[in-house]
Amino acid sequence: MTKNIYDYYVLFPNHQEGLRLHRELKAAGIKCTISPTPREASNFCGISLLVSEDNVEKVGKVLRENSDIKTEDIVKVKRKTTVWNKTC
Repeated sequence: MTKNIYDYYVLFPNHQEGLRLHRELKAAGIKCTISPTPREASNFCGISLLVSEDNVEKVGKVLRENSDIKTEDIVKVKRKTTVWNKTC
């Protein structure tokens, strides 16, 4: 049986807010990746920040310390597993 793996995406009202949080997280030593927003997380196109489950609380702390950075939500999305070479 396969264990479900989840990714966590921080969503923003615009890309400037995403870039601001990215800069703050990097300065705090918190690993994150700029990523396209997955459809499962939002219908809007744009960027999001992909963070590990271990860093979700740390991201929340940085957001509380920088209350001027606007976010929409932090969304948990089940990671899609892709089976390669189905015909082999």
